[in-house]
Amino acid sequence: MREIRWGVVVLAVFLGVGRFASAQSASATPAAASVAAGDSVAAGTAAWENVASWEGVHPVATRNIVYANVPILANPSANSNPGISGGGVPPVANSASAAPGTIDLHLDVLQMPAAKPTPVVIQLHGGGWIRGDRPSSFRTFSALLAAGMSVVTVDYRLAKDAPAPAAIGDVRCAMAWVKANAAKYNFDLSRVVVYGASAGAHLALMAAYAPASFTPLGCTDQPKVAAVLDFYGPTNLAEGLTEHGSSDFTHQWIGLEKPLVSYAAATAAVAGPDAFTSSAQGASTAQGSRWAEPSEAVLARAREVSPTSYIRAGLPPTLIVNGDNDHTVDPTQSAQLKKALDAAGVVNVQDLVAGGGHGNFSKAEADKAMLLSLKFLQANGVLR
Repeated sequence: MREIRWGVVVLAVFLGVGRFASAQSASATPAAASVAAGDSVAAGTAAWENVASWEGVHPVATRNIVYANVPILANPSANSNPGISGGGVPPVANSASAAPGTIDLHLDVLQMPAAKPTPVVIQLHGGGWIRGDRPSSFRTFSALLAAGMSVVTVDYRLAKDAPAPAAIGDVRCAMAWVKANAAKYNFDLSRVVVYGASAGAHLALMAAYAPASFTPLGCTDQPKVAAVLDFYGPTNLAEGLTEHGSSDFTHQWIGLEKPLVSYAAATAAVAGPDAFTSSAQGASTAQGSRWAEPSEAVLARAREVSPTSYIRAGLPPTLIVNGDNDHTVDPTQSAQLKKALDAAGVVNVQDLVAGGGHGNFSKAEADKAMLLSLKFLQANGVLR
């Protein structure tokens, strides 16, 4: 295994009380408290098994906590104007103490009232590593809150701010923040879950699977990961470089080459989680292919940041959710991960959604996937 050379310095990691750009809290209502951890509707049946209960949650939210200050690094591959994904929090300006050429990284903490320490889920947004923000709404993961878990939503550097593997190191620093602040926020460090969709799922897998060489100095005191929730994440980036749906954004994040066709020659980037294969963001343009065949250096870096490169016995239990009709991240990516986990004897379950695309599942399928997630966490000791 090649040594990972970071070339990245975390200028500051706020592991104590943290710094706040702003904060807001909403008091939980009695109805919300009724679906907190430990409640049940009948003997042996958890309240969270009733999907309707997920709509009643009103978590306490502490927002815009600065967990690290990191340098912005040049990336010759990245589109400097990749567009935005809907549903994210508004941008937050750097704090006054942030040095020029750096960026503050933020996280939010969402919690239900609980007398005892709660499991904590570290949620990582998608967006192909090129766009996206912490979600402004908790509705996509209200099931986790209804089951009494705390959720920490995390921002990380996108491709325009730093190439791979910077985002992995950012996530490891967020994990260190969670451990350092467990007492303050009532987190149970024996029940830490990493969860993401698309690129966020890739980062969740790398957070749990990758060796310590990916962890920046100052962030080395890591919590143990109890489980991973992988929703249609890329797992083999060397193959993703040449797969139609993922080629462009994977090249952008790897960050070792200039595009053959500049983004200035393309139409304006479009918003939305599945827009990567548009003429604005695709690997093929009216001017020809945007990218040359991957060089050995590019392939080597892609393998270095691929979860499938680190499969071994003893990894955390992993739930895989993906559609069999995904045109953004090829379904073979999830199939490869499952096959490798099976061979290594790692506990895993796959929910293969028939006809499902890159997320955008029907409500019934989305609810089924979240309920399966809760039952998976229960079966593996996270929910008790």
